[in-house]
This record gives sequence, structure tokens and C-alpha cells, in this order.
Amino acid sequence: MVQDALPDAVLQQLQHREGLLGTWWPAAVLAALALGLVLLGVRLRSRGRRHWLPGVAAAVALAAAVAAGVNAWTGYLPSAQAVEALASGRVPDTDGTVTQVSVPLRAGSGLEPSQTWVYTPPGYDGGGAGASGGTRYPVVYLFHGEPGSSADWFTAGDVAHTADVLIHDGLIPPVVLVAPDLTAPDTDDTECLDSTRPGGPQVETHVLDVVSYVDAHYATRADPEHRVDAGMSMGAYCAVDLGLRHQDVFGAIIGLEAFGNPGRGGREALTSEAQYRAVSPDRYLPQLTMTRRTPVYLGTAQDGDPVSARETSRLVAELEAKGLPVQHDVEAGQQHDWDFAALGIAHGLVWTFDQLGLAPARGQAGQGASSPSAPAGTAAP
Repeated sequence: MVQDALPDAVLQQLQHREGLLGTWWPAAVLAALALGLVLLGVRLRSRGRRHWLPGVAAAVALAAAVAAGVNAWTGYLPSAQAVEALASGRVPDTDGTVTQVSVPLRAGSGLEPSQTWVYTPPGYDGGGAGASGGTRYPVVYLFHGEPGSSADWFTAGDVAHTADVLIHDGLIPPVVLVAPDLTAPDTDDTECLDSTRPGGPQVETHVLDVVSYVDAHYATRADPEHRVDAGMSMGAYCAVDLGLRHQDVFGAIIGLEAFGNPGRGGREALTSEAQYRAVSPDRYLPQLTMTRRTPVYLGTAQDGDPVSARETSRLVAELEAKGLPVQHDVEAGQQHDWDFAALGIAHGLVWTFDQLGLAPARGQAGQGASSPSAPAGTAAP
């Protein structure tokens, strides 16, 4: 199925992420500069004046051109605002609030301290699990890809602004967004797994600890019906796998360019084929018992990863066979990059909150925080 477009007014508001850094112009200018410096060096040599500076400067300019080209290809830093967010740890153009917190690590986790990025919506009134009264919010957990970090959804994915727009336009309820770091000291390709190798990183356990931490420190609705896990690429596999295996934690799944198994990262983290099959949705889904009717949104890029497209189609068939509400959208003209993820998460959030029965009532657009709630286990067909 090809995705029906969001309202034009919403799409226009989301287009702000396109900046000069996301185009090919910086790469072209830097490449031209490198060429000019090479020609300068050749001219100096022809005059018998050897100097190392033009050559070194040309090498630096060429390296910068390559980096700018990669950035234009992946959409990793689409704007000056994204660079500022990455450098300073704050998002300058959001109506909500973005902070970073350090979630304590368990002894023997095999992980290094890292920052978890948290967005609270406009009008958020704080309070942890022990606070009485006040508005409580659903939570979306955002998993990054490989290579990547917890910053990615807020810099490359521009998700804070996306949430601002969708909340203001009454398409989703006010939500808390949480992006944990999924990397380990020796690899980014953890696949959110608890390694069974001696001393291996325990990433799955850490993710669940992040959920407990957020419920203890923020005004959340601490039940599966108000928790969504979402991800891009490796993070999409994480969202699908954790959402299916932890139905008591997550009540909905959004996977963008998802995979049906943990691939090479899983092979390196686990010690047996049985362990690998146990965390591969394309292997365990036929035997999996579903305790709730979990909505699953899967998005693929029309010109994206062919492996992801093939495995997503298989996941769709298996999930539909389980009787789950599934939406599979193909984004035309998109590739396996953050431009696609920034658009796909908007579609995914709108569909998912509608399925959970948490979409705002008509006429609530622009009214700030509300008090979303729904009966436990509800999901539209």
C-alpha cells in the first residue's frame, strides 16, 4: 500500500528541516575548493616553489567534501539547527522541551554511561510515578540505527519539531518522546540484544530499565496501552522484536525499514542458533502467542534497502495472520535514510495513536496538553 499523504498544511510545516546542509551544494563547493588548491600547488611547483600548504589544504577540503556528500545522501545533519542540537545537546526550534538524562547502568551491563534524549510536549506539567494528580502522557520510545546514537532522532530525524506540528494540529495527543543510546563500547550493531557472550553488552535489559526510569521520573501513563516503541533500520528491528517479545511493556510498534532478524549483529552477540531464532520475528512469529491486539505500523522506502523491503513484506503477512492491525506504507521517492525516517515517523505516529484510541477529538488542535486515556487493551480494527 502506498501511504496516503498527510494534510498539505502539515507536510509544509515539516519541510522546514530542509536546509543548505542537506543539499549537494556544500559538497560541490568543497570539491571545487579542493580542485583549486591542487591546481595552485601544481602552479607553484611549475615555478620551482614547492610548498606543502596547498596539498594539505586540498586534502582537508576533499575530506570535507566527501563528508558533506555523505551527509547530503543520508540526511544526517539537514540544517544548522541539527548541527546546533548535536553540538549543544539542545533543540533550539521546538515548542516542547528537550533534555538529556543519564539512566543508571546495572553492574555488569557491559555498557558505558550515555545520554538518553527526552522530549516533553508543550504544556507538560511534570511529576514522576509518585506524584498525585496532573496530566499523564503516553510515551514513544525511539530507537536509532547503526551506526548511530541517541541524538539521531532529534538531529537527523527532527522528531521534536514533528511532534510539535502533529500535536498542534490535533493529529496526535501530547506525548513524551524518549531516545536511548543502543551502542556498546566495541560495536554500534547491538540489535538491542542481551549478549550471551562473556562480558557482552546487555542492551535489552538497559532499554527496559530506561522504561522504568522514565515512568519513575516523568508524568507518564505507565502501561502498555500508552507505550509505543519505534525505530529506523536497526532500530526498526529492535522495535518489532522488543514490541512482540515484551507485550507487557509496549502496546504498539512502528518500524521504518525493518528487518525480520538481527543479522550479523545478532550472530556476534549470541552463542547458538536457538538463541538467534528466539529473537528473530521471521522465525518465532508463527508460534508466538499474542496477549494483546498490538497495532504495527511498517514503513519502507520505495528506493530503500531491498532486504528490508523483502523482510518487511514477510513480516506483514505473518502479523496479519495473527489477526493484528497492520499498516504497511511505501514512501514514494524515498531511500534508506533519515529523510525517509523523518517523514515515516509522522505517518506512523498518526496511524498508531488512532489505532490505540488516543487520537485527539476533533476541535482539540492547538489546545496544548490534554489528558489522553483509553480503556486498557483497546485498538481499532
